[in-house]
Amino acid sequence: MNHKILSILFLLCFIFSIFLSAEIEIYFSPKGGFSPKNNNRTVTLKDGRTVHADLNNALIEMIENTKEGSTIKIAMYAFGYRPVLDVLVDAAKTRNIKVKLILDSIAEWTREMHKELRDRILAEHESAKKEGRTFDFQLKEIFPQAMVDRGRWKKIQNDVLIYGTMHEKFGIFFEKDSKIPAHGFCGSANISWSAGEVFAENRVFFKNEPSMGRQLAEEFARLWNEFGTDVTKNCQSEIFLPATTHLGDVQIISNAKPLDEENWQRIDKVLLDLMEQVNPKNGTLDVAIFSFTHTGLAERLLELAERYPGIKIRILMDQTQMVGTDNHQGVLGPYMERVAEFKGLKNLEIRYKWRANIYAWNPDTQSCELIHWRNLLLHHKCLVVNGKRMGLGSYNWSGSAEFRNFENVMVFFGELPEQQKIIDRFMYEFEFIWNSPKPEGKLQAKIVIPQVISGTKGRELKAIIVKTYSDPDCKKLMEILDTNPDGCTEGMLTRSTGLALEVLKEKLEKLEKATLIFSRTEGNDTIYQLAD
Repeated sequence: MNHKILSILFLLCFIFSIFLSAEIEIYFSPKGGFSPKNNNRTVTLKDGRTVHADLNNALIEMIENTKEGSTIKIAMYAFGYRPVLDVLVDAAKTRNIKVKLILDSIAEWTREMHKELRDRILAEHESAKKEGRTFDFQLKEIFPQAMVDRGRWKKIQNDVLIYGTMHEKFGIFFEKDSKIPAHGFCGSANISWSAGEVFAENRVFFKNEPSMGRQLAEEFARLWNEFGTDVTKNCQSEIFLPATTHLGDVQIISNAKPLDEENWQRIDKVLLDLMEQVNPKNGTLDVAIFSFTHTGLAERLLELAERYPGIKIRILMDQTQMVGTDNHQGVLGPYMERVAEFKGLKNLEIRYKWRANIYAWNPDTQSCELIHWRNLLLHHKCLVVNGKRMGLGSYNWSGSAEFRNFENVMVFFGELPEQQKIIDRFMYEFEFIWNSPKPEGKLQAKIVIPQVISGTKGRELKAIIVKTYSDPDCKKLMEILDTNPDGCTEGMLTRSTGLALEVLKEKLEKLEKATLIFSRTEGNDTIYQLAD
């Protein structure tokens, strides 16, 4: 189609969206995001408090503002944040709001996480029954057998079975007596404390956007009817309606959708198509990704860097992708670094979100290694092309995400100002993290902003950290400092370790060189504290 005609059509779509008062916004964590352009926003909750517009607060506000008699439907991989559960329960109890919630209980940890929620909802049903009141809160969970029945599993070494998971994170809101979901949310984030307070995450909220609502309603009905197992006795089936989209709509693609008897809808093909839209002269491809093990996507980025020397490719990865381990097999960051260096691809660069104290002593393996719960995850899953097109959602760039899990990706088109705003906000976040290099040398203060590091420097520093932990005295000091977040004086450390002052100073110097700790002066005391 002629570019001029396409632009006119997008303009008409924009005018029509204004007439409908459509609104799309994206929020970030931790605490509203890293970029000052994102984290200065606020929302006002029902109790009158004005709080950071982070992922959980924005969701609580949306639920609190949902009117009596409405319906809320949520599909969530992991749900462990009690304040959001509280407002959902309150909505069902006091405002006669129907709630339908479907959760993943395939992963062992999500199944365990959801036990408290499951018990709470069942108890609320019993109370409502005894009191003779309405409580229309319907709960389903998806278990491994649903994935086995549809071939979404894999057998690995020692006959261990790996099941796909329902990894999507979205919700839709129907106003009273409306059959069309006009409002909702979708993104990378689970409903959990860590997703709102610790990890780098995103969640897109939309209002008066029935196209987005209908697409997610189709997916919800599919998950609810075909894969969910009733937990509560009041579960009602969904009306399944295939959604149609038009030029100018945000496109939402899910790989839970079957195309025919043998094939499922593919998300990687959508991402590959987006990559090919890069401007060959001076275009950009910006990737922020938690897990990257999909060789087809990696090879396409390398091929594009070689094919178009004028483009610029930046890949921001989580620290877990820097070195392959038993828990993170097949990571492609180091491979892509080697290929780029071998081929002299100066237009492709990879950086990793860094935290020195992600590495710690594991008593089970008796070694220093990456401890997952200490990781301040980069949990985005995003591709931005030329700053004008964006694919964003729950989909990690992995074979598991493509062929076993149920995932989604939203595609935004910058030709429409309302959608360009979402792309710009994501790029504010990307640029802030990308341009926050880890400080060189000994640290002078605690690091409170994100750090990034190259793979070469990161692996070198990891080796230094592992070697430092091999010293029993250094290991002991780290155990002490780890349980004293405000730091310890030399006197406290001497008494706790029994080390002579000169030996103590030598060990502390090693820890500072490894950037695990820093020192500061407070009065006459020198305080030692974890660096990040």
